[in-house]
Amino acid sequence: MKLQTSSFGPRNSKGIVLIMVLWVIVILSMIVLEFSFAMRTEVNIAKNYKAETQLYAMAEGGVQRAIAELIYKQDPRVQQKRDKKLEEVPPDQREWMTDGRAYRLPFDQGICEVRVFSETGKVNINIVSDPTLRKIIGQLGLEGEARDIVVDSILDWRDPGDLHRINGAKNDYYQSLKEPYNCKSGNLDSIEELLLVRGVTPDLFYGRKGSNKGEGSAKSEGIGLRDLFSIYSSGEQVDINSASLPVLRVVLGIPKDVASAIIKAREDKGFQDQADLLQRVPELSPLIAQISGLVVYSSMTSYYTVESRGKTKEADAIRGVKTIVKIDPLEKDGYKIVQWVDTII
Repeated sequence: MKLQTSSFGPRNSKGIVLIMVLWVIVILSMIVLEFSFAMRTEVNIAKNYKAETQLYAMAEGGVQRAIAELIYKQDPRVQQKRDKKLEEVPPDQREWMTDGRAYRLPFDQGICEVRVFSETGKVNINIVSDPTLRKIIGQLGLEGEARDIVVDSILDWRDPGDLHRINGAKNDYYQSLKEPYNCKSGNLDSIEELLLVRGVTPDLFYGRKGSNKGEGSAKSEGIGLRDLFSIYSSGEQVDINSASLPVLRVVLGIPKDVASAIIKAREDKGFQDQADLLQRVPELSPLIAQISGLVVYSSMTSYYTVESRGKTKEADAIRGVKTIVKIDPLEKDGYKIVQWVDTII
């Protein structure tokens, strides 16, 4: 009698073991791949965090350098040393201009770009008159009812009382919003407060570029309310020696080429008076009558805006900070930080 061989004999057992081994290898391979992916993610996170920290440190260093320059700017001893012919002073030792031009500071990890704006080169949003405000908003590309809504709402925001202008807004409007809040009915405490005002969009405030007004317009050049207004300036008049290109273009209505000539001419020294301005920038003569009432030639301020951006060498990553600083010899360190914005575009 022959014995029947079981289907689970030695050969089949070896096949089952082989299949099990292959499955174990597949599972282990998946675990290894998942672990490798997780480790790569952790490495990238750590790398990005390191780069972000370095860029922030660079931007913060740029702010500190700017503050030092502003302190030097108001120090008579430093000014006495700098009181030479401009060509005798090395470029890296020249006094920093406060009209928003870029100063670049090199670092091992990249470069820091710093811009300093004197608040006297802007218009005070808490004092600006209706006609001037209407003109500026119109220059930014708004017309008709859209312009009137912004102008009336800004004036209503800062004016006391509950009555509003025809196109303005008070508590009844702001309380009807999805996320209600009260109208300030008082002076703005920061320029960013404008973003709460009816009609003031982020595009209008930040000046994101558009083309609805054509090439060369304030809108197409990305000029916004934040570039033109301040709460620390003296009034409607702007200092011609520190007004930035956007202010010269929009507030004073000066063509771009003439505004650029003004900025270039004042690099050697500031303008002393109207005669000095016209002598050095003669192409401004046809416009002087309409801007003379809006311009001052010597105004002292303690308040400055500093924008500092750290960039990698490839410029593929940027981290920016902004501060408003008051230079005051009575302060312990000679200055006081009035506002700090930890992240800017």
